[in-house]
This record gives sequence, structure tokens and C-alpha cells, in this order.
Amino acid sequence: MASNPKVEIITETDRCLRIVEHLSECDFIALDAEGINLGKEGPLTLLQIGTVDDNVYLFDIATNKDLFRKGKLEDILQSDKPVKVIHACAGDSAALYHQFGIQLKNVFDTQVANIIIEETKGRRIPTAMKLSDVCQMYSDKAKPLDQKDLLKVKLKKEDGELWARRPLTAEMIEYASNDVTALIPTVYLNQKRILKEKALMTEYEKRVQDEINYHIDDAASQRKRIRVDGIVQSVLNDMENKYGNDTRFQDLTDEDEIKAIQNCRYDQEVMSPFINQLKIESIKARLQVLSDQLSTEGNNFLPKGQSYGYLRAYQYLPDKDIHEEAKRLQKALETIFLADMVKKYSPRTNINVITQYEKDALRNIRPRYKDDKRIDPVHLSLYWQMHEKDLDLEIDQLEISGRRYNIPQGKYKWLKYNCSDNVPDEIKRKAKRHIINLDKTFGKGKYSA
Repeated sequence: MASNPKVEIITETDRCLRIVEHLSECDFIALDAEGINLGKEGPLTLLQIGTVDDNVYLFDIATNKDLFRKGKLEDILQSDKPVKVIHACAGDSAALYHQFGIQLKNVFDTQVANIIIEETKGRRIPTAMKLSDVCQMYSDKAKPLDQKDLLKVKLKKEDGELWARRPLTAEMIEYASNDVTALIPTVYLNQKRILKEKALMTEYEKRVQDEINYHIDDAASQRKRIRVDGIVQSVLNDMENKYGNDTRFQDLTDEDEIKAIQNCRYDQEVMSPFINQLKIESIKARLQVLSDQLSTEGNNFLPKGQSYGYLRAYQYLPDKDIHEEAKRLQKALETIFLADMVKKYSPRTNINVITQYEKDALRNIRPRYKDDKRIDPVHLSLYWQMHEKDLDLEIDQLEISGRRYNIPQGKYKWLKYNCSDNVPDEIKRKAKRHIINLDKTFGKGKYSA
């Protein structure tokens, strides 16, 4: 695609209908989406489509959700034609399905394609590469997408709801457009040619379907986990035969072996002493990398993932050094995340737009009462929203499970606390109603005080 595509922002349903008619005649299009913590719950606010004739269409979903149905945009997404070329489709697919009931069809995922191609070169656990790296691998005309990194800093440190802001800034338009202009035609056509030459299309199509359904169908995510876990275990078995017990994690140079140790689940009872030692050393190395990043960046620390929940898990390991270091790093990160949230969000922010690591940090603020003045209003609003969502999950679980429902003693104490005057009135009302329903289900006395 040309380096200076024609970009059009679509807000009107009539204009959308005309563009969809044009898109339906294309053999393939590039597709991407933006949103706020985009995924199953994080709202999708912008959908980008690029064509091989140098057009980029930015469908402003935040302004007009009718673009999907009345504008017939959903018809293109759910049709066999055109092929939808996407990089790492799972998150976009989850948002489209859970928020709009749209099931993507005939997707070409450039990340999945690269992983399968790398496997033919001998890799067993290939890295899931970011868009810019994949583009540079399969196109000699690819240009670095440096502005993406700059905007990501703004998203993660300054304005968590950036993709809900209107009008779109020039910077946002360029960012959104580059995600689709980079993919077609060269990257797509080169990857497709390699897959066909190596007779890999059948395996590729199976994996893409599981990627589309990863956050939609538990069976799809389970198939992927079983496949990856099997490969990891196979690599570990080979390492047992290849190395002596004096080998250390820092001695490893093979990327697949390093990833196998990093990705395997710590289980002292199942692991051999050799693999156990390598796993412990890999955890310490991971903590050291995070510690160094914190030391270098300080309050400018830029999160690299959706969750740092592994730090909490590490605190249950028997190694005292790991326990203490994980606890220290978790506390340091939570301090930074909570400070960033005050800048990124407002008391009106919906809990669905914040990241998992931000939710984890919120769980430790523990207000004493519903309008606790010691706590920042942004934190307090998000905390009580999260609290209410947790309660809603319990209520839903009782409705689904009936007499199979079980609530641990600790969770029941939490439920009783939610009946007090220390929580917002709506939470208190829901908690009392839940206890009444528990009595109706199990008989008074099992769960009631």
C-alpha cells in the first residue's frame, strides 16, 4: 500500500453503506480495531479497514454504533469475501463478538502465519512478534512504526481513555491508519505464498480459527493450551537428556529451551530436581530484569503486559529470596500504577476500561467506608465498581449453579460485610438480596447468620 494513503473517517450510516458496497468487491482488506483496554469487555471505539487501492477507512464506532448493523459493516466482517488480514486477531475478535455479536469469518492472521512459518525452520516455541517486526520480515518496503510507541506511552501513563476522545487527533489518525497500511499487499501475499508452498494452509486455517475463538469458545483456548503445553514438555524432556545437572539457566542459549523453562508451570512435586533448579533460576532472572527496569525508569515505568499477577504467585513459592523480592516489586509497581490511574482516569471512568494489573493494585487499597476521604476519588470510584462486579459474579453463579453453588467461609464473611453501612447502598441491597436467595436455595441456616 502507498506510504500516503487516502484516509476517511466514517460517522454516517449512509456513507458506510456505500463504502461497504465497495469493500465487498475486494479480494482482501486489512483490518484492525482500537479501543480502551480492548477485549471482551474493554470497549471497541474505532474500526480500521485498508484496501489495496490506497484507501483507509476509519469507522468511528464511538460516535455511531449503527455503522455495524444499519451501515452493514457487520456483513463484511462475517462474510467469506473479502479476506480480512489482521495481526493478532484474538482481542479484536473478542470485542466484536461480545460487544456486538459479530463473528469474524475468513481471517488471515499475520502473527499466526509467522509462527507456523518459523516452526518449519525448526523453531518449537516461536515468539509471538509485534506488527512492526513481522512487517519488516516479510516486506522490504516496511517502515518502522515508531509513532506507535510514543502513543502507547500516552495511553499507559497519561490518558487511559484516549481512544474514546473525539475528535480524533492527527496523531491518532496516523496511528490507526498505519496498523492497516502495513499489512497489505506485500506481507499478506508473501506469507500466503510461503504457507501454500510448504503445504501448511490446512494447519494454518485450524490455528487461525482457534485464535478467532480464543476468548469466545473455551474449547478453542483449551486446544491451544494443550498444544503449547505439550511442546513445552517435549522440550523439557529433551533438555533432561541433553544437559548435565550442573547446567544453569544462564548457560542456556537455545531460545526454545529458554522459553520452555520460562513458560512451564512451577510444580516441585512433578518437576525433576534439574528442571526445578532451572525454573527457580529463571524466576530469579525475571525478577532481576523487572527490578532493573524499575531502577532505571522509576515513576516513568512502562508496563509491558496486561498482568503482573505472577508476582503474587511467586510469593507462595518455598524460596525465601523469591518470596521477598516478588513482594517488594509488587508493592513498588502498585504504587506506580495507582499514581498513574489518577492521571489516566476520572471518577466517571467505567471499571471495564482498566487493565488487570490496575485492578490488582486497586484490590489492596481497602477503604474503611464507602466515602473514605483517605482515598483518591478516582481509586474509590473504581474500587467500588470492581467490588460490585465481584458481587454480581457471585449472584450470577448462584443463578447458574443452583444447589451446586458453594461459597467458602472467607467469601461468606465478605458477603456479610457487603450488607453493612460501610459499602455503597446498591452493593448493600444486592448483598442482602443474595443472602435471601441463598436461604431460599439451601434453607435458612446454612448461609444466613
